Amino acid sequence: MSKDRYDVYEDYDENRRQRQSSASNGKRGKKRKKRRSLKAKFFMVLSLVLFIYCAGALAYFGYRYYIEDGNSVPGNTRENAGLIEQFVKPKLKERTVFVILGVDKDGDRTDTIMVCCYNQPLDELTIISVPRDTLVEVSDEAFRMLNEEYPEPGQKGMKINEITHYGLEKYGLPLLFEELEEMIGVPIDYYCKVHFEALNYLVDSIGGVEFNVPMQMDYDDPTQDLSIHLKPGLQTLDGKQAEGLVRFRYGYNNQDIGRVATQQEFCKELIKQLVSKDAFFKNVSAYLTTFFKYVETDVKLSDAIKYMSVVKDFNTDNIVTYTMPGDIGSLYGFRGGYVINDEESQALCYDIFSKPVSEIQAERAAAAAQANGETADTPAFDDKTLDVQVLNGGYTNGKASAVQSNLLNNGYNVTSIGTYTGEKTNNTRIFVKSEGMGNTIKEMFPGSEVIVDSTIASNHDIVVVIGINEE
Repeated sequence: MSKDRYDVYEDYDENRRQRQSSASNGKRGKKRKKRRSLKAKFFMVLSLVLFIYCAGALAYFGYRYYIEDGNSVPGNTRENAGLIEQFVKPKLKERTVFVILGVDKDGDRTDTIMVCCYNQPLDELTIISVPRDTLVEVSDEAFRMLNEEYPEPGQKGMKINEITHYGLEKYGLPLLFEELEEMIGVPIDYYCKVHFEALNYLVDSIGGVEFNVPMQMDYDDPTQDLSIHLKPGLQTLDGKQAEGLVRFRYGYNNQDIGRVATQQEFCKELIKQLVSKDAFFKNVSAYLTTFFKYVETDVKLSDAIKYMSVVKDFNTDNIVTYTMPGDIGSLYGFRGGYVINDEESQALCYDIFSKPVSEIQAERAAAAAQANGETADTPAFDDKTLDVQVLNGGYTNGKASAVQSNLLNNGYNVTSIGTYTGEKTNNTRIFVKSEGMGNTIKEMFPGSEVIVDSTIASNHDIVVVIGINEE
């Protein structure tokens, strides 16, 4: 069910938008003292599947219906397929940031908090677990709002999973997102809130999940409807057993960090089975039932359709998981909470949410070369993952638009066009931000040259200046 998370208080929303604007410019604003604490991470990829894959199923079957059923499409099917392909597979944002929340039985405490980032150029999904016992101090404004509700917190320092408990329906989610946005340094695009029952239903629907249970697990709590009795070893878990596995918290040598590691490994196995082609087409009705029955999200169907290609082609090996850096500690009168390491968390979040993709590719190329005993003075870039601008450096009107269309049809990412006001030359020049860029795009312009000039290529990775003689 779609729900706008910001329509509850417009004045507060305006302040939030100002904070988002600062974040998008690389300014995180005044850093409050933060210390966090640790707990779960079990809805990780389960919720990811519900967030993208279930909605994507609707888009995919609509796509199949219109493209593959010749009686459904008037005219030439292949011609229509091209039009529908453009609709179903539009250009995505470079990074899509969304939050996954797993809620307790009452639905007002976020037992699981994950901040996820889909990096489209890298085709990579990164998931950061924010432990539920992370200790935070909310702002004065947020504290005032929380004190309007019942129950109210009594102090500004609290566990992060209590924000939605104290804020309830009116303020809970927006204030939680404010805290997370300050933590990661960028705005959040979407959220997805999932209830515990979703795991049981979905695992049972696909016939269970094979998993290597790391240890003997025995725990009973009738008040939570928990009866966990699992033996160590490889076995197929049904829904109730899977819930027990991810909720079991006792016996790990490294406290809840071990529990998080088990949850991460289980969810990786779960998603591999969920998105396999056989399982996807066999169980799509179960996915959709789960989505509409157990999920609350602000993702519109039109947004979900844009990610259909991700649903269909995503490689589950490209999932990377982290826990927000920190350790067990005490703060704000809490003992045994999770205290976030501000320096390490800011470095991690910059790498995931803000670092230029070209720098990431260069670093990975250098690391791979070093591992192979090679030199990597000039890293090789994939020009199709870089940001390209086209400027008309000749005299023919409309040339930049024509070149843009040609490059887009060949898979390049042309984000803007314009007119070059500098010196005109006969041949096309390709200005690049870093050495190693522009080598493949150069092949499309005979006689062109690649020039490393970060002043011209300051806002884009590659700037193509069309020459006078370019046909």
